Order: sequence, then structure tokens, then C-alpha cells
Amino acid sequence: MPNFRMRYVLLALVPLAVAGCVSAEDQRAMDQEKCASFGYRPGTDSFADCMMKQSVQRDDDERRFEDRMERRDRERREARRRQDDVIDTRPSYDRDGNPNFDTQGNYQGCRGIGCEVDNPDDDN
Repeated sequence: MPNFRMRYVLLALVPLAVAGCVSAEDQRAMDQEKCASFGYRPGTDSFADCMMKQSVQRDDDERRFEDRMERRDRERREARRRQDDVIDTRPSYDRDGNPNFDTQGNYQGCRGIGCEVDNPDDDN
């Protein structure tokens, strides 16, 4: 669950970080400069179209970034879920070769010296 919350924190902070780096006025000035570099003159319809395309491109980039982050989080959750579904069927053995746990992870009991301290489930 912490990773789920972290995703939303990141999604909230990324736009704030970008907004903190470039103000709306600075972004508009960069867009105007870019459109002017393409040869469009301010005040023309083609300049306005270029400005709109810059805005649409920025929105598309943001949406693709968010989709990529969401897809990556979904893949990580799925991989984690698959790992959680796997049970290690190899029992752990003590130094004499006797299994201490069954295939479900249940403690089977102590054998030999030190039985009173070998049980990890014992609360004493």
C-alpha cells in the first residue's frame, strides 16, 4: 500500500515541480519563440495554430508520462502479486538434515539438543 500512495504523491509533485521551474508566462514566451523560429509571425492564424499545437503537444506529453507511470506501477504490483503467490516447497533443514518446517511453512518440531530454544513460534 505505501507504493500506491507514493505513486499519487509523485503524480502530484511532478506537475508542481515542472510548474515551479517554468512559469506560465515563461512557457508562453518559449512557445512564442519556438513558433517564431518556424517562421510564423505573431498575430497571424498560423501563429495561433502553432501556439495551440504547442499546448496540445505538452498535454499529450503529460498524459503519456502519467500513462507510463501508471503502467509501470501496475506491472510492479502484478509482479509482486505473482511473487506472493509462490510458496517455497523446499523445507528448511537443521544441521542433522531433518526438516524443521513443512512445505506450508509450519514448524514441525525440534529434534535433539536445545529443543527448548529451537522453536521460533514459542513466545517464551
